[in-house]
Amino acid sequence: MKKILILSIFVSIFLLQLFSQSSGVIDLRRSFLVYTEGDSSIGSLVEQYLENNLEKQGKYKVLTKDDLLLENLREMLKNENYIKKNLDSDFLVYIQILESFPNLERSQELTWWEYRIIAKINVVKISTGENIYSKLLTSSGTSYINASTSNFEALYYSRRSAANNLASSIVTELNKLFKIRANIVAKENNYVHIDAGRNVGIRKGMMFEFVISKELNGEFYDLHGGKLIAEEVWNNNSLLKILETPKNFNYQDQNVYVLENPTLSPIRTITRIFYANEGFEKNGIGFEVGIDDYEHLYTGFSFVFLFDENTIDGDIDFKLGYLNYLSETDSTFLLGILLGFKSVTASDNESALYFKLTPVIEYSYYFSETFGLYLEAGYNFLFPLEEIGNIESINDFKINAGFTFRF
Repeated sequence: MKKILILSIFVSIFLLQLFSQSSGVIDLRRSFLVYTEGDSSIGSLVEQYLENNLEKQGKYKVLTKDDLLLENLREMLKNENYIKKNLDSDFLVYIQILESFPNLERSQELTWWEYRIIAKINVVKISTGENIYSKLLTSSGTSYINASTSNFEALYYSRRSAANNLASSIVTELNKLFKIRANIVAKENNYVHIDAGRNVGIRKGMMFEFVISKELNGEFYDLHGGKLIAEEVWNNNSLLKILETPKNFNYQDQNVYVLENPTLSPIRTITRIFYANEGFEKNGIGFEVGIDDYEHLYTGFSFVFLFDENTIDGDIDFKLGYLNYLSETDSTFLLGILLGFKSVTASDNESALYFKLTPVIEYSYYFSETFGLYLEAGYNFLFPLEEIGNIESINDFKINAGFTFRF
């Protein structure tokens, strides 16, 4: 009996602590009431997909007319006082399905259904009845008829795909409209602490930017810059990692805050157009596209065409490298390796194919946030896979120089 009493006390204390921690978090997320009008079957699908997408994102609270068990929401919407007193929602997301229609498309080899939806979205602030946003959206869904998908199934899938795409478009518009703002409470190395967390809908991986308000001729305007990502999120605060610092103001200033920006990416795309040379004999042009993950890892693909008096070379390479950020001069230094194939074709129908392994070093200097110059040097090690005729390619130095763009 004594053991049971002690165990009961221990469990009670644990549950009390758990309840106190959970009840101490005030849910400050924006809440939406979603209502559709028009094609009822399409509207129900859009409601379902929209509710699922918003709840999965975790940024908002969502109610639908099914959640409220209302038989006639339209009549209730005419009573503004009832809305203010009884609906626990901040905004009404009102979706009018204007048109929805399928098209059976055919080509010489394929047959498919394409379903289109045209809808108008209105966002109304419930407390005031103000329509704060209105936009016409279109979406489409496609499904092919084949041996495993019948005509009816293809129509069914295309319809659901169009509804899902419309819901995704609405989520994108809402994220642009309702951005999370937070104050910076501490700065430490490449991190900042902010005074908002799960209580306002912040989740890991969300993107933010620095913002500062400036006064010019008696008017205030906002400067935006930099890039941050939410790395750790707690109930009432978060830790953001600085991926890029703003170029047009000092983020260390006291009146700087952070603002959610869902259009930012946690990676940086780099493209290059360059002059290429091998062995100081072959000249050509190349194109490269790659990804910088802000964690010193660079991956990319390149295509190079080289010419001399007798041959034409075509190179396809995969690049993997360690990227060192030299922030003081806004430049980067890369140590990496190329893995790829070299195709050599001579004018007399002789040809060869080689596997290529190339250690490289690279330096890039950026004059602005997006534009710069770069220089790359390496040494090709060639391993023959196929040789037709008397073509001989030797291991040799290579140099690339050109323009680099990052986004």
